[in-house]
Amino acid sequence: MQIIRIVGGASGKTQKLNVEEQDLDQNLLKWLRLQGITIASSCDGEGVCKKCSIQNDWLTCKLTLKDLFKYQPDGKVFVPYL
Repeated sequence: MQIIRIVGGASGKTQKLNVEEQDLDQNLLKWLRLQGITIASSCDGEGVCKKCSIQNDWLTCKLTLKDLFKYQPDGKVFVPYL
């Protein structure tokens, strides 16, 4: 099991989320929303609005959980507006 740590830029709050092996191929935007994390996206994951960006301007709608851990092995996700 891996862990994603959400860090809110506006609030400074952190939240840890457990990632199961079977979740790794899921879309990050949809998975975070299922976990109760509010991620902005007016295009509903089409990659047009770019509101779902996290650190390094990565779009959560274009990443899987597996991709996130490949680019960010510690699982830290910085969301500026949270």
